[in-house]
Parts: sequence; C-alpha cells; structure tokens
Amino acid sequence: MAVGTHRDALKQLFPVPPSREPRGKRAVTAGAAALLAVAAMLWWWDPAYRSERYSTRVGERVQAELPDGSTLVLDTGSAVAVQWHLRTRRVTLVSGRAQFIVAPATWRPFLVTAGPAQVRVVGTRFDVWRETPDTSSVSVYEGRVAVWRKGQAPERGVSLRAGQQARLPAQGAPAVQALESRLQDAWKEGRLVFQDTPLVEAVAAIQRYRGTPIRIVDPRIGTLRLSGVFDSSNTDTLLALLPGILPVKVLSLPGGGVALRSR
Repeated sequence: MAVGTHRDALKQLFPVPPSREPRGKRAVTAGAAALLAVAAMLWWWDPAYRSERYSTRVGERVQAELPDGSTLVLDTGSAVAVQWHLRTRRVTLVSGRAQFIVAPATWRPFLVTAGPAQVRVVGTRFDVWRETPDTSSVSVYEGRVAVWRKGQAPERGVSLRAGQQARLPAQGAPAVQALESRLQDAWKEGRLVFQDTPLVEAVAAIQRYRGTPIRIVDPRIGTLRLSGVFDSSNTDTLLALLPGILPVKVLSLPGGGVALRSR
C-alpha cells in the first residue's frame, strides 16, 4: 500500500507526457494531405498544359488527328486553337468551319467556342460553322450536343440530337431545325449546296473558296434566290453558270475579281 501511495504521488509531481506518433509518420501524413489539397486545387482550376493551332488556306481542306484520338477536319479558310486542360478539352473556332469526331471521355468533356456559341460534348460527330463573327451554326451527325449562348448558363441552351442543326444569330435564342441529309458532309466532299438561298449569302459562301473578290454592285440582286449543287473547287465555272440561272450579269474586274449586276 505504501509503495502504491508513493507511486501516485510521483506521478502527480512528475507527469508523464502523452505518447506521440513518430516524427516520420507525422511528416508522411502531412505531405499526403498537402498533395491531396494541391491535386484538388488543380482539378478545380483545370489548367492548360498544351496548346495547338490548325489553319487552312483558301481552297484547302485539312484533316488532323488530335492527341486524344479525336479527328478534326478544317474547311477552306478556317482556323482553330486547341487547348488541352487537366479535365477538359477546349477548342476555339477562330474562323470558318470545322467538323469534329470526338473520342469518348466521360470525365473529360470536349468544349467548343465559336463566336456566340458554346458547345459541349462527350463523344460524337458534329460541325461548327462560324458564318460571321457574330453568327454560328452547329450541325450534329452522331450522338448529342449541348449548345448555348456564350456568357449564359448552359441550362438556357438547347440539346441537339443526330440530324438536327442550331443557328445562333447575333441576338436571340438558338433556332433549331432538321438537318437535310444532302447537306451532311457536303463541304467535306467539295460540294456547295444552295436551296432557295439569297444570292448575297450564296456569294459569301462562294467567296470562301475563291482568292479574288466577288462584288455585288447592284444591291437589288442580293435577294434573288439560288438553288443547286456546285463544285466548290471550280468557282469560275459556278460563276459562269449564274447568268443561266438568275437574271444577272457576271463582269470580270482587273486583278481577277468579279462583279455581279442585274441583267
């Protein structure tokens, strides 16, 4: 009993410090926590680690295989900037038109910006055409694509399925319509397809495949409607055919340009 009493008294006078984990184990635990915190921050931040740029000249079409297994096809006079991020794949269509065959990656969506249009897919085949700086269209051939206006919430956009097309004008909501089967891959096959298209719009499409200017000198003919399928690689022949289709004259200009006027 006396020994026990002295032992308790000694413990009160000289308390034993609590046991501690080995210093090495504490360091490992702290390091792992720091790594997890950094990884979580990077995943949230989604930094870019690689970028590429592809472009075509007038009259040229290019197909490129992207590092993730996706395929990019660029139409004439087009340019895209591609950025590879930690958890997203991002493309900016700077000008022109491109088709994307996207390799599936559920955890890493494929995002495209084209003027006012924002596009999000996981794996599908679709076209994006930047018609003007403020107007873009999206055509879906396989799978599904979400399209919304840049700067707005994705929930305010539309979901397109195969065989549908959405056009985003400078103002207003996306206009969704059925995609004509004969228009699918037409540009990739070197065809210009017009169906009751205003001449001013048809000329803008033809101009993309021609290095010298086409001018409409009589504004009245801009509203004439053009229909037909033409070879995009031979715009001289196309222009020569116009007077037989519409009441217009085609005049040659110095330097290889062409002027269109009423007949």
